Amino acid sequence: MPRRGCAALGSLVLCLMAGMSQVSGARAQTPPANPDNLAPAPGAVPKGLSAPAPAITMPTVEIVASQTTDDALRQRESIAKAVYGRDELDRQGDIDVTDVLKRLPGVSMDGGAPRLRGLGGGYTQILINGEPAPPGFSLDTLAPADVERIEVIKGATAEYSGVAGTINVVLREPPRTLQREWRSNASWRAVQPGGSTAFQWGDRIGDVSFVVPVTVSRSALGTYYVQERVSRTVAGEVRAQAITGEDASRSGSAQLAPRLQWKLSDIDTLNLSAFVQRIEGHGQSQRHIEDLVGSPSTTVDDQSQTRSVSDLQRAQLQWQRKWTDGTKVELKAFGQGTTRGTLGEYTGWQRDGSFSLQRVSNTQFDESRATLGGRWNQPMGQAHALAAGWDVERRQRDELRRVWDNGVERQDISDGVAFKARIERAAAFVQDEWAISDRWSVLPGVRVEEVVTRSGGTLLEIDNRAQIVAPVLHVNFRFDPKGKDQVRASVTRSFKLPDLGALLGRYIVNTTYERDQSNTPIAADRAGNPNLRPELATGFDLAYEHYPASGGVLSIGLFHRRIENLIRQSITLQQQDWLALPRWVARPVNIGVAHSTGLEVEIKGRAEEWLPRWFEPDSGVQLRSAWNLYRSEVEQVDGPDNRLEAQPPWSANMGVDVRVKNTGWTLGASLVLQPAYTTQQTDRQVARRSALRTLDAFAAWKIDRAAQLRIGVANLLAPDAETSNAVEDIDGFAARSATRRNSLRSINASLVVRF
Repeated sequence: MPRRGCAALGSLVLCLMAGMSQVSGARAQTPPANPDNLAPAPGAVPKGLSAPAPAITMPTVEIVASQTTDDALRQRESIAKAVYGRDELDRQGDIDVTDVLKRLPGVSMDGGAPRLRGLGGGYTQILINGEPAPPGFSLDTLAPADVERIEVIKGATAEYSGVAGTINVVLREPPRTLQREWRSNASWRAVQPGGSTAFQWGDRIGDVSFVVPVTVSRSALGTYYVQERVSRTVAGEVRAQAITGEDASRSGSAQLAPRLQWKLSDIDTLNLSAFVQRIEGHGQSQRHIEDLVGSPSTTVDDQSQTRSVSDLQRAQLQWQRKWTDGTKVELKAFGQGTTRGTLGEYTGWQRDGSFSLQRVSNTQFDESRATLGGRWNQPMGQAHALAAGWDVERRQRDELRRVWDNGVERQDISDGVAFKARIERAAAFVQDEWAISDRWSVLPGVRVEEVVTRSGGTLLEIDNRAQIVAPVLHVNFRFDPKGKDQVRASVTRSFKLPDLGALLGRYIVNTTYERDQSNTPIAADRAGNPNLRPELATGFDLAYEHYPASGGVLSIGLFHRRIENLIRQSITLQQQDWLALPRWVARPVNIGVAHSTGLEVEIKGRAEEWLPRWFEPDSGVQLRSAWNLYRSEVEQVDGPDNRLEAQPPWSANMGVDVRVKNTGWTLGASLVLQPAYTTQQTDRQVARRSALRTLDAFAAWKIDRAAQLRIGVANLLAPDAETSNAVEDIDGFAARSATRRNSLRSINASLVVRF
């Protein structure tokens, strides 16, 4: 078709159609001329134009966005970071977040506190929305319904400096569309029924999206124990006692965790989040003491009650600007307030039924925390980005403990004296994430941090300053561009700062033995050490990961940590000026160097992928397992068993989920194993723990697209937990204590409805 024809008519549509006809090789057909110069006949085409192409009916194309899986997120990360989202949180309808954590690969629980690679006590960093968890905060007060995801970072980065790693619990985030969800949970663990109810409302209105989760819960615990202890008085008399006791506690909590995101413009976003929690608890305990050897005890029966109220408020404001080239700047302000009040009543009876002691205690705790920080991300090329950040923080803690014995208030270094402490922290980091090629990537970085701790209100005040420089280097090699097989390696320098409780200079009496008596090494008083230095760790990590096309992961990893300035509790006999008799005192000290090495294996995915001979395709069976081998030693303590505190020789975690076809039911179980082991804490102190065997099971029924019912049973085996401690004197006599405590089964049923 001539080019001038298009210009004459000015029809872009006809030109495009004619052009398509020429490209396809079709010849334009010219109609016969009209000799009478009349209007074209109906259906005729004007001279110089082609006939319109016939209408083409295109097939309907439906685009469905699939949610990125947890394993896919892990595969893309440039560091060893695993993300566990709603599927893992909802799997067994757990009562609290700690029930979820104990089943995650490489995570173990010790007294309600999670630990990575068997290392707790501050080696594992616990964060809530990227900020340190407040003092005294326990993750068992968080319901899985309030959590968006759990991030587990193994090892240190420039941003997160945990020696063993970091566990970041991210609360619910604002959705893009309307979401309303109601969850109800009923459970039985001990003493009385428990349960919770949670409602979440999320929506987007114009440029503002928000989510408002509200949770109310009630729980109860109750255990009994049997204890035997052997000790020797200062005069040399050997005493042995048998103790039976019961502990029970009830608590109720309510929490609100709203989050709001406001898109101010195409490049500016404002985020506001808050967390408000109130917990009220009531505890009761009673003991009976039977003398086996030695002079009789003054108190043969005692009973105590505690009532506590804890309030937590957190708020964070974050402004973010992101340019089209990928440059991003964030500024944030964070504030937190924690208050806790505890009222205790203790009564002891003599053999004749008369009172040996009536004690009332009142403890008030208040801590405020304010943080300012910023983050900057600058792309340096196609696959190269520089990130930097800074934080400044100030914490103020006030604490007062008052005690009345038989109506008379005590005034000494431990009680009746207000304690104040101030902590100032400044930190900065920079890291460079560079994908050198589609297979190689590196992430070097460095973190600089300074912490100053000062206190008042005690005879031995704190003035402690710690400065740390911690460089890190992470390397990732992919055998193929998609990263189905890859190797991760890192060399890091990290640190663990002594907490305020370890630095406290004041003396705290162990009330198992009254202050007018001499106590024993296994019931030592406690005192802080204001001169503690940070523990510094040099780490090496190496891991191979394989991601099958059907989903899942196979990971085999090695790690090593060399820890300098290791902190341990040293128990010695000391004379205090304000006490009549010498007493045993446990005080933290830096003792030297420790090493920890481990092997970690994780397998997860479809059963037919890993065991094709046993399972048919599309069997609906998912397997999960993690096997961890740990070896550690403290150079300044003679072996054997001179391992790091509470790190087991090995641990295992196995689980299976079975989807019953065409029924909507999913069944599953998980088993956590850990052997009994002994820890040589110092040359004269030994601690032993019994084996751990935890079996959980669940059944989930997907009623329809909007409702799901779960029934779970936790700790089916319920083995008794046994612990023992021994402290040897210079002449070879060992004061020792052994305790057997029952563990608790629990059953829970949860219903989730989305509307």
